[in-house]
Amino acid sequence: MALTINHNLMAQNVARNLSDHYGSLSTSTQRLSSGLRINSSADDAAGLAVRELMRSDISTLNQGIRNANDAISMIQTADGALQIIDEKLVRMKELAEQAATGTYSSDQRIIINSEFQAMALEIERISKSTDFNGIKLLDGSLAGTHDGSGLNSTGAAKIHFGTGNDSAEDYYYVNIANAGLEGLTLGTTMPSTIERINERVENGVWATGMTSGVIPYAYIPKGAKNVTIQLDSHGGHIPVLSWDDDIAIFTRSGDHLAGYPVGNDPATTDPNSNDYVWSANGINLSNVNSAFITESNGFLPGATYDSSHINTGGTYSPDSGTATTTFNGMSISSGGDGNWNDSVHNNNEVDPGYGVDYVHIDEVTEDLLLFSVGSATFAMNVSWDSMTDVNYSTVNGMQIVDIQTQDGAQKALTQVDQAMLYKDNIRAGLGATQNRLENTISNLQIQSENLQAAESQISDTDVAQEMTSFVREQILTQAATAMLTQANSMPKMALQLITG
Repeated sequence: MALTINHNLMAQNVARNLSDHYGSLSTSTQRLSSGLRINSSADDAAGLAVRELMRSDISTLNQGIRNANDAISMIQTADGALQIIDEKLVRMKELAEQAATGTYSSDQRIIINSEFQAMALEIERISKSTDFNGIKLLDGSLAGTHDGSGLNSTGAAKIHFGTGNDSAEDYYYVNIANAGLEGLTLGTTMPSTIERINERVENGVWATGMTSGVIPYAYIPKGAKNVTIQLDSHGGHIPVLSWDDDIAIFTRSGDHLAGYPVGNDPATTDPNSNDYVWSANGINLSNVNSAFITESNGFLPGATYDSSHINTGGTYSPDSGTATTTFNGMSISSGGDGNWNDSVHNNNEVDPGYGVDYVHIDEVTEDLLLFSVGSATFAMNVSWDSMTDVNYSTVNGMQIVDIQTQDGAQKALTQVDQAMLYKDNIRAGLGATQNRLENTISNLQIQSENLQAAESQISDTDVAQEMTSFVREQILTQAATAMLTQANSMPKMALQLITG
């Protein structure tokens, strides 16, 4: 290498080495002080991407653990309330047993019934007031299909605990049935103007001169078996079916199970169908909830119109044939006016020359509302194999099982037994769900722990290794600093040659 004045190449080489060593020393210092091997994308671009994904999964899993723990707390709250309801049911059965014997007078049995009714009302109060974080637990709000599309979700509680949105891996539902008197079949909040079907008509006998509209004809109580409803209009069939009367069956939550759907409904697939029978009564999809799905018509508070389960096949005049659908364990068959029934039309009480709409339900698993929707008079016939046979008393606006009579008390024993079995099924389901959540939490904790270990391998500083690098770079930096001092003095040798 030539000895020059303008360019000190030796110093430049040393300065470059010093810069490299100083940069490596700075990186080691950053890693040791932060504890992270990757402090920017420049440190390890691929590693940074993997680490951030792992961090998001770890945070999500930890939140999922908290979600599952919250769900366990919610379940424990519900189970605790059900335990109190259990105590009330045990006392109610004891009172029914007491009232069922013949050694008490009517006055004494009335006193016993007063406590029985008080226990029932307390069960109803507990079911309505039990909540967790503002969510009602036992009033049926968490029963049915989950729908989270609105501001307030409805149906079963969706417990989310995974890192994605796969129902097989990341969430499941907590479904809690109505544990009030409605669910236990010990009472109903049905308006007093709506009668049970067996109180409205005689089994198998045609009722004539009925006026249609949108008022409830009757309700069919839970437990009724082999129920067949036939309806025959008395005029207005021609020229269009829109003057016809149709059977409409609803659940109290607003599910339209059989009959003529409200107009412009997606479920309306029959080319002959129209919405006249509803619109003639001022009801359409825009106002069906406010004008029809009301508590005065027997629907539960908050019920909304839902036609997704409606049985439309064979229900439209002049269609024939029978269609069958299922809902909540019920098999529902229906047929339209095209189903000619000579045996019915031989009866002079019905309109000759036209078919008869009918609906058949094998076993009613929840209280159903029966309407005739149309603009004509009609005759109706209802038959059944068995009907729930329980005495009721009206207390605070509720119809509650009554044990004032010895016969009523004996029937109440069966009802309370069924209520206890229903309640036990709810508690068993909650217990199984709690166990499942506890197992889920253990699994999530293991996942989070192992994912954290993997993230640590990518992201964290190996202190022993990094300290070795730090010492090496520190020594090299010091050596380069000393050599730079020496290299910077080299041009002085050229100056000495010049000055002699």
